[in-house]
Amino acid sequence: MRNRYLFSKRKSRAKILLKGTALLLGLTGLGVVIAKVSMPTDPALDQRIDQSIAQAVAPIDIPLPTTPLDTPNAPQTIATLSNTQENLFTAPADTLMQPAKLSNHPTESSVVTKTVKVSSGDSLSTVFARAGLGYSEVDKLMALGDSVAPLKTLHPGDEFSFQLSPDQNLLSLSYQIAPNKSLSVSRDDQDHLIAKEIVVPMETRLATAEGTIDSSLYQSAIETGLSANIVMQLADIFGWKINFLKDVQNGDHFRIVYEEKFLNGKHVDTGRVMAAQFTNSGKTFQAVRYTAPDGKAGYYEPNGASLARGFLRYPVEFSRISSRFDMHRMHPLYHKIRAHKGVDFAAPTGTPIHAAGSGRIEFIGWQHGYGKVIKIKHDGGFETVYGHMSRFNAQIKNGSKVDMGETIGYVGMTGAATGPHLHYEFHVKGVYTDPLAAKLPEANPIPSRYRKDFLAQTQSLIDQIAQTGQRAPIRSAQAQGLVAD
Repeated sequence: MRNRYLFSKRKSRAKILLKGTALLLGLTGLGVVIAKVSMPTDPALDQRIDQSIAQAVAPIDIPLPTTPLDTPNAPQTIATLSNTQENLFTAPADTLMQPAKLSNHPTESSVVTKTVKVSSGDSLSTVFARAGLGYSEVDKLMALGDSVAPLKTLHPGDEFSFQLSPDQNLLSLSYQIAPNKSLSVSRDDQDHLIAKEIVVPMETRLATAEGTIDSSLYQSAIETGLSANIVMQLADIFGWKINFLKDVQNGDHFRIVYEEKFLNGKHVDTGRVMAAQFTNSGKTFQAVRYTAPDGKAGYYEPNGASLARGFLRYPVEFSRISSRFDMHRMHPLYHKIRAHKGVDFAAPTGTPIHAAGSGRIEFIGWQHGYGKVIKIKHDGGFETVYGHMSRFNAQIKNGSKVDMGETIGYVGMTGAATGPHLHYEFHVKGVYTDPLAAKLPEANPIPSRYRKDFLAQTQSLIDQIAQTGQRAPIRSAQAQGLVAD
C-alpha cells in the first residue's frame, strides 16, 4: 500500500515537471533541458517515467541553444532558465493565462511626426489638410478660444510640428509664435485638447549704433547694421519733430541705444529703442523711453516733454513711398490727371497695417477703387482711411473700438492698384490733408508726481547717448529721407 502511494505521488510530480519543461521550452526557444528524475528505490518506475518523458518531448521540434554551455554566457543562460522554471511552478495558473494589458496611448515608435510650413494664402484648414487632418480637428482646436488666438493670424514661413497617431488622429502640435515663444497643444488624460504658451526667457542687452546720412535714413541705418524695425521706431519717435521725407539733408547724423535679444547666448531679435539722438540741419533732438509706475510707456525729451501725438506718422512698416499726396497727379491706371488725396506706402503683401490713432470703425468692406478698405473715426474731427488691403483683422467689424497701433488689416493690392501697398488718407473735419504734414496737438508731458522717477530712469540713457560718439566709430552710408522713390 505504501509503495502504491509513493508511486502515485512520484508519478504526479513527474507529470508536473514534464508539463512545465515543455512549456518552458516553447516560450523561450533556447533549447531543451531534460531533467532526469531519480527514484533509486524503484528502478522499474524510473524506466517507465523516462519512457513517458521521451515520448512527450520527442514530437517537439525546437532548435538547440545557440550559445554553447561552455561559453561565458552559459551560466547566465542556465540561471535564466532556472529562474523561469521556478516562476512557472510557483505562479498561479490563472496568472500565466492572463493576457497582457495594452496602453491606450500609442507607443513612441508608432507616433508619426509631420512638419508643415505656411505658404502665402494658407489658412489653418489648408495647413491641417497638408498634415493629413480634417476640418473637424481644426474645429476642435479653435473651440479652445483665446488660448489658441495666435493661430488666427498665420504668416508665410511659419512652421507647425504635428504628432499624429497611426490612424491619423491629432496627438499634439507645436507652433512657433516668436523666437522665444511657442504654442503647445496636447491631449490630457481625458483625451481633451489643451493649449498652453511656452516662453523661454531671453537675455536683453543694450547696444549702440550711429551713422551719417548721405542719401536716405533707411539705407544708412541698414548699412550700419540696424534692422528695418529699428529704423521705423526711429522715424516714429521723431516723426512729429522731423519730416524724414523733406527735411533730412546730407550730413545729418543719428545715434541710437537699443535692445538686443539673446536666446541661449545667440542673437535672435532686436527690441525697443531706449534712447535716440538725431541732428538735422545743425539742430539736435533727443529722446528717451520711460515707463511710468502705472505701466504706460512713451518717448520724451530729456526735460520731460512728450514726443508723442494722438496719431502715428506711419501706420505701416514700408520700404518706400510709392506716391505722395498730390492734388494734380497723373493716375497710373487711368492715365489722366486725378487728385491723389493720400500717401501710398509700398510694402509686401501681408505686412500688418496699424490704426494711426484710437477711434471707432466707421466702415469696413469693399469700396470701388479702394478695394478692401477701412475707415476710422477719431475724436477731434479726424478720420483715417486705409485702402487696397489683402484682408482684415478678423476680430474687428463696423462699430468696433480700436487703439492706436492696433493691427486692423494687412497690405494687399485689391481694387485699383498696380502693386502691393497701403493707400492712407487723413481727413481733418472733412478736408483731405497730407498725413505727412498735418499739425497735431502734442501729448501731455510727464506728470509732476512722476518727475523724480523719470529722471532716475532716464539719466543713464541720456549719458550713454552723449558718450556714444566717443566710444564707437561713425559709420557713413548712402541714405536721405526715410525712403526714396
